[in-house]
Amino acid sequence: MGYEKILISIMWLVSVKAGSRLLGFNFKSVSPMGQKECLKVCHRYTDCLSINFSRNRLLCELNSRQKSGTATVTENSPEAEDFIYIPRQSIPQDVISQTGACSSVTCPAGHTCFALQSNKATCIVTRCAGEPGPVYYGYSSPLPGNLSSNGSYTTGPSDVGENRYYTCAQGTVPVGGNSVKCLASGKWEISNFTCQVCTESTDPKGRHYWGTKNVTTNGLTCQRWDAQSPHSHSMPNSTAERENYCRNPDGEPRPWCYTMQVDVRWEICDIPVC
Repeated sequence: MGYEKILISIMWLVSVKAGSRLLGFNFKSVSPMGQKECLKVCHRYTDCLSINFSRNRLLCELNSRQKSGTATVTENSPEAEDFIYIPRQSIPQDVISQTGACSSVTCPAGHTCFALQSNKATCIVTRCAGEPGPVYYGYSSPLPGNLSSNGSYTTGPSDVGENRYYTCAQGTVPVGGNSVKCLASGKWEISNFTCQVCTESTDPKGRHYWGTKNVTTNGLTCQRWDAQSPHSHSMPNSTAERENYCRNPDGEPRPWCYTMQVDVRWEICDIPVC
């Protein structure tokens, strides 16, 4: 039995390396907290796959990923100097047993196990599992150069009640906010904002606006540029890309269009500024 314990200790030490830290996947940090307590907290979170622990700061970082081809552990650097990285599968059995009834309970993703009296346990929603849904790029599909791939949510905490913030692709700006909240149900709220093509500060009149917005400031639908009804005109319509999108071919203060309403010839469009 003594030999088995020694062997287990050696295996655990091999899997734990000082001066190592997994960066970019931390979803919860707790301080001050001891190493064993940090491991117990990780075990209770089903989607905690590893921890970073700093002995000097008694800082416990829970990670949603573990070391892999796309999640590398930083070693021998100032930001990892006093940390040790421990994957979930290396949590010692004696530490797991100290979690009480939770030692034999596996909660769904986004839940945490809490031990109750009478050796029972319950799973409580504490996080939003997975990532928020995709953001809609309004009046700008498709984006030239696949710009939509450049937009992204912030990484970090996603506990119930917390927000995740989105950065729109270059050349677009968020309209109607730029965050979603983690709801008590463990689901992300449906985003109520869009990323829309904007007019650059170097192009204040929007002469080079390439978005697809086709309604005016007052919500009137734009007339196609190659149509002469309900309003006849002599504006250029040589490119099919124009369709009925807001444009500024004649140097008005902002992009505009002829409208489909007979008694309103044309109106300015509400285009966000970068």
